[in-house]
Amino acid sequence: MRKLKITEMGRMSVDEFKESEKMPLVVVLDDVRSMYNVGSVFRTSDAFRVAAIHLCGITAQPPHAEIHKTALGAEDSVEWEYFSSAKDSVRALQEQGFKVFAVEQAEGSTMLQNLSLGNDKGKYAIVMGNEVKGVNQEVVDMCDGCIEIPQFGTKHSLNVSTTAGIVIWEFAKKMIIE
Repeated sequence: MRKLKITEMGRMSVDEFKESEKMPLVVVLDDVRSMYNVGSVFRTSDAFRVAAIHLCGITAQPPHAEIHKTALGAEDSVEWEYFSSAKDSVRALQEQGFKVFAVEQAEGSTMLQNLSLGNDKGKYAIVMGNEVKGVNQEVVDMCDGCIEIPQFGTKHSLNVSTTAGIVIWEFAKKMIIE
């Protein structure tokens, strides 16, 4: 088995990416402090052709060297928009017909493996929270539901960029792979 060279992978250009069909999923970052986490979410969003990222509150915006360090240019391919609060983002998304889920441990949350989109291949958004406080309760209250990743160890949470990758992958499986 031989590893492929980057030139053998046939990846699209940024311009081709911008013109391509996207997965109808928006990632909302609610007061994410680490620019490395922001960059990582951009890179994962590029990999799965996420429609857009909403950067909210204190979440940093490109261009920034620390975002670029982990995004590796995905901040130029993935569409993004800044909102002063995640509440404003969620409100705007719901007005556009998106079903919005907070990714949070909450009463009545749906375990990720049990998430069913049924035949509805509509528009979705996932809200990822602050590294310490999670998704703001006011934002959770506005969402159409909560998704939770089951965990079996001693820690009560995962890194926000890791969480985003897991949840984006699950949506990709349900929306574009199956």
